[in-house]
Amino acid sequence: NMNKLLFTILTLGLFLTSARAQGPQGTQPKQEVTITGKVIDEETKEPLEYATIVFFSKKENKIITGGITDAGGNFSIPVETGMYDVRIEYIGFKTQTIEGKRITADENLGNFSLSLDAQALDAVEVIAERTTVEIRLDKKIYNVGKDLTVSGGTVSDVLDNVPSVSVDVEGNVALRGNNNVQILINGKPSGLVGLNSTDALRQLPAESIERVEVITSPSARYESEGTAGIINIILRRSKLQGFNGAITLNGGHPTSYGVSGNVNYRTGDLNIFNTSGYRYSDSPGNGLSLTEYLNTGTFADEFRNTDRIRKGFNTNFGVEWYINDSASLTTSVVYRDGDNESSTLNEIFQYDSNRLLTSESSRLELQLEDDKTIQYSTNFTKNFENSGKFSVEFQYEESDENQVSDIILDNMLNSEIVTTLNSEDRILLQSDYVLPIGENTQFELGYRGSFKDNITDYTVELLND
Repeated sequence: NMNKLLFTILTLGLFLTSARAQGPQGTQPKQEVTITGKVIDEETKEPLEYATIVFFSKKENKIITGGITDAGGNFSIPVETGMYDVRIEYIGFKTQTIEGKRITADENLGNFSLSLDAQALDAVEVIAERTTVEIRLDKKIYNVGKDLTVSGGTVSDVLDNVPSVSVDVEGNVALRGNNNVQILINGKPSGLVGLNSTDALRQLPAESIERVEVITSPSARYESEGTAGIINIILRRSKLQGFNGAITLNGGHPTSYGVSGNVNYRTGDLNIFNTSGYRYSDSPGNGLSLTEYLNTGTFADEFRNTDRIRKGFNTNFGVEWYINDSASLTTSVVYRDGDNESSTLNEIFQYDSNRLLTSESSRLELQLEDDKTIQYSTNFTKNFENSGKFSVEFQYEESDENQVSDIILDNMLNSEIVTTLNSEDRILLQSDYVLPIGENTQFELGYRGSFKDNITDYTVELLND
């Protein structure tokens, strides 16, 4: 009858639908679904922006996909259905893992509260988009975020915002008022700094920095030549899958402009990264000094005018190979080229007690400087289950700094030409093993060998009319 016919048709339709869903071998076809959730800081309850969510397939033994959280700590990631280990990571925080998670439909995984990994903070490089200051046992960590006060600026601008660090008008860096500071890049001496750290820091763009560490109580594994302490600058390097990066253009008055970029491409076990920048600046200035000598009643007025032009290019290219989950090998090449021009005019007028001119003198200095540095480095790092860390670093660096000054005294009556040619070859070999013992103690064992060959040629020519 009619009811039986309708039931048969419905049954047949359900069978066809089921057969089509199962596929030719009865396997469930993969389809794309959306997985959402939120990541927060367990202590502050604040959302963690740029936390990484990774979907790892044990069957295929590789990362299938992943994503990052937004400013509110939320993530929404398209994923193919299947079985995954889901890892929620944020550098400096303990990783959370959901093992054997079967994903079959759109799902909200809920909130994940990540806690600080106190041991990791001494060794890892933190990427933060908010500007924060963290106080640790032996150092202060300044995480460089999207800070408008340094955006488009240089490393010198960033350092001037770091607590206890100051940068004067000449670019000289001081820590707690002491200029004897050791500057490191990624924990090691770097070709990006070269022989003249002042000019190098003015050429390196602020956007290339992840964080600045101010180490006031350095251990023996640091080259702590600076009596005031160490400033360790950590450059940006992304751990996200695929291709990502940023390019920044900037300009200003007095005349200055620049372009900087950092790009990263990670696929499988390889991570290729590059940080490059070019900067031009023209910095005029002047000064006035008025002096009265009370014992003689005489006066002296000094006028100073300066104009400095700085041009610099730098690039850092490298490849990381993640040998396994606990070991990695990194090789990189750094190149820096800087050209500086400056002119400084000093005029001194001396007067008697009646303000009558008794003498005048002038000094005009025209200076040209050319700096070039290239550095090759290789680093192997191994992390152990007991939180210990072993690393081996090899660096080879060549630096040249050539400076020519033409000094004209008293309107061409006398002149000098001062030439300084400085070249340095440096080899660094360092191996360290660090084992944390409790919260405030760690065991360190290592070797450090630094071999330098420095040649300086200094010439002074006196010319008299």
